[in-house]
Amino acid sequence: MKYLAFAVLLLAPQAQGDVIAIKGGKFLTVANGDLEDAVILIQNGKISKIGKDVTIPAGAKVIELPKGSVVTPGFIDAHSYLASAFEVEESTESVTPDVKAIEAFSSDHPDVRAALSSGVTMVAIAPGSGNLVGGRMGVLRLNGRRYDQMIVKDAAATKLSFSNEALRSDREPTSRQGAMTLLRRLLKTKPIDGIVFLHAAAADDIQRAIEIATSFKLRAVLVHADGAGEAIDAIKAARLPVAFGPIFASDKREKLEAPGKLAKAGISIAFVSDAPATSESQLRLAAAIAMKHGLDRDTALRALTMAPAEMLGLSDRVGSLEAGKDADLVIYSGDPLSLTSDVETVIVEGRISFQKPKK
Repeated sequence: MKYLAFAVLLLAPQAQGDVIAIKGGKFLTVANGDLEDAVILIQNGKISKIGKDVTIPAGAKVIELPKGSVVTPGFIDAHSYLASAFEVEESTESVTPDVKAIEAFSSDHPDVRAALSSGVTMVAIAPGSGNLVGGRMGVLRLNGRRYDQMIVKDAAATKLSFSNEALRSDREPTSRQGAMTLLRRLLKTKPIDGIVFLHAAAADDIQRAIEIATSFKLRAVLVHADGAGEAIDAIKAARLPVAFGPIFASDKREKLEAPGKLAKAGISIAFVSDAPATSESQLRLAAAIAMKHGLDRDTALRALTMAPAEMLGLSDRVGSLEAGKDADLVIYSGDPLSLTSDVETVIVEGRISFQKPKK
C-alpha cells in the first residue's frame, strides 16, 4: 500500500516548489557511498538534499519506503538502438557524419516502456556499425511519450566503425587499409569536435581504433570491445574508457572476464545493451555476470550509472544521487545487482514514470 500511495502522490499535479521526501531503505549514491535509513529531498525535478541528517521541511510530502528497499540512480545505456528498428544506418554511403540517430527513434514503441520498467532512465541512441563514419549519437531520457521532451542531447557523440561491417565491395572503403587511409584523410581535413565512440570488437580492430584516437587526440570511448582483454595495456596507455557488451552467460571466458580485468587496470567501463539486439534489462544481467567473473560490486554499479554518464558528458546532471542532480532514480525491492530483486518504482525528473503492478 505504501508503494501505491507513492504512485498516486507523484503522479498528482505538483505546485512549483513542492518538496517530496523519500526516507528509509538504503541509498546507493555511487558518488558518496551507501546511506542506510537516509532521506532524499526532491524539488522541481532535482535532488535538493540527501543524507542521514536531512531535516524534512514542514509541508513536504513524505514517503516511507518498505523495509529492504534499495534506491539507486537510474541506469544509463551508453549505446543502444532502442525503438529505432535498426534504421540507424545509411547503407548507400560509408561517411555520414551529419546523420542523427535519434531521428529514427519512435517514442511510443513498446520497448521504451519495457526499458523504463527495467530501471533504465536514459539511453544513447547510436548509428549502426556499418559505416566508417556513422553519424551522431543522441541521448534521450525515458520520461514519457513526447519525443521533443525526451531529448537531452541530439548530438552527444560521433560514431566511427573499425570493424568488417564497415567494409563492402560496392562502395569505399573495401579493405581495412583503405578504411584507415580514408579516415585519416577525413580527420585531417575536418577534425571531430566532441566525444567520439569507436566501434571495435576484435583486439586488432581495437589497436587500430587506439592508433586513430591517439594520433588525432580524440576524446574517445571504445564501444563493444569484445577483445579488450587482449589489449588492456594499449587501452590503459591511451586512457580510453570502454563501453562494453552486450554480455551473455554463454560468451567465452575471455570476454566474461574482460570487465573485471579492465577495472583492475584502472580503466573506466560501462555496460551497453545494443537494444533491441538484447533488451535493456540485459544491462543489469551483464553487471551480474561480470561480477561472477571478477568485477567488483562497486564498479559494476558504477558501470550502470556514473561511468556511462561520464562517457556521454552528462555526469554533472545524472549518474549518482547527489544534491543538484536530476531526480532520476529507481527503487528496488532489494539488492539491485541481484536478479531476484524487482524494480518497484522508477522516478524520472522527480515524477514517477513506472510503478510495478500490484498483484
